[in-house]
Amino acid sequence: MRNSHQAIDPYILPVFFGYLNITTTAIKSTPLTFVLITRKSRHRAGTRYFARGVDESGNVANFNETEQIVVVGDSTGGLAGGDSSSISSGSKQQVQVLSYVQTRGSVPVYWSEVINLRRIPELKVRPVDLALNAAKKHFNEQVKLYGDNYLINLVNHSGREESVKAAYENVVKELVSSPTESKEGSEQTSERFHTIEPTRANKLTDHLHYIYFDFHHECGGMKWHRAQALLDNLGDGLYDQGYYHSIEGDTLASNSIITKHQSSVMRTNCMDCLDRTNVVQSMLARWTLNRQLMDIGILDKGENTANFENFEVMFRNGKHN
Repeated sequence: MRNSHQAIDPYILPVFFGYLNITTTAIKSTPLTFVLITRKSRHRAGTRYFARGVDESGNVANFNETEQIVVVGDSTGGLAGGDSSSISSGSKQQVQVLSYVQTRGSVPVYWSEVINLRRIPELKVRPVDLALNAAKKHFNEQVKLYGDNYLINLVNHSGREESVKAAYENVVKELVSSPTESKEGSEQTSERFHTIEPTRANKLTDHLHYIYFDFHHECGGMKWHRAQALLDNLGDGLYDQGYYHSIEGDTLASNSIITKHQSSVMRTNCMDCLDRTNVVQSMLARWTLNRQLMDIGILDKGENTANFENFEVMFRNGKHN
């Protein structure tokens, strides 16, 4: 029976909706297999301007789960098609798997951009109370899947995008118990940060933590490094969420020992969930990767993967679809 299954393998075409990249590399002579997987939801996928907001079932437009995986000690790139059982010329190394998951998706209210002959489409946002049930369905599912959700909102707080920001914040305040808010300005903007937190934990949606960051004013002129302020603002939330870590033993086929789990997720959005979201997700991925490699002893304290040219070229070319 097993042979008959193997005989039909060449005729089976694995298909998934998203993106996959597997690359072999090394840092400090330690072999790494770097994997980037983006799983795109089959619900409400669509092009820019035509797919926006949430539907009655709680599905948001263009929702993606992105997983960054690093396999340490797999010198032959087993995940890329090699034989991982022969690790480093006859000697056996301990194979470790490190993983970090993020999500992105449209602002979960009823909103749209009406395509017309104008260069910028007309933006329409329906009353927030109409979207409460749909948003609740969306976030209940997200909390069940990922644990606490940190809702990183990068839209503009003034001008055309302000109505989307306001609707998002009003939805969160309706969904969490006794919300408390705080705002912080800067020399560049009157509202650099805006956070909304529940004060009680009575229901699933009390696992939502809203963080607004004025990306446009803080990072304008391609000053992407200024987004580090957002990571600093996330503080314990970013550190405490952790990451997945398993020790596979001598080969990828052996029984694994799971030493760490990721306990929450960062859910990032801008208007299109593209450029601004890409920058922030890349920074979150980099921060976690540096932490992971320091935790297992590949990087020393204070070192950064950006300092290794070959790895940096690979990382930048692969991030963050």
